Amino acid sequence: MARLITQGVESPISVRLPKYMIKKIDELIKEGEFRSRSDFIKYAVALTLGQIMMEKAREKAKTITPKEAKARSRQALQKLLTREIEDEWSEIKDILEEIDKKWKDLKGAKK
Repeated sequence: MARLITQGVESPISVRLPKYMIKKIDELIKEGEFRSRSDFIKYAVALTLGQIMMEKAREKAKTITPKEAKARSRQALQKLLTREIEDEWSEIKDILEEIDKKWKDLKGAKK
C-alpha cells in the first residue's frame, strides 16, 4: 500500500475547461492558494477521488449486517487488547504522514 502512495510517476493529460473556470483557478493561484493550474487540478482530482471512495465505502457499509459489524468490532477489539495492532501502527503512521505530505504538496503555496 505504501508503494502506491510514494510512486512519483506522473502522466500528462490535456483538460479543456470553460473560461470562467480557468479565471477562477487563476484567481486562486494569484491569491497564493495554489502554485499553478496543474497543482489545482491535481488537488481537485484527488479531492474528487476521495469523495467517490468515501461514497463507495458508505454504500459497502450499508450491506454489512449488524451481526457482521458486531463480529468485526469484536475482532478489532481483540487485536487492540492483544496488541496485535501495534505491529501495524508504525506502517500506518508512515502512510498517514506520507498522505499528509502529498496533500500539502498538492495544495501548493499555502502550507
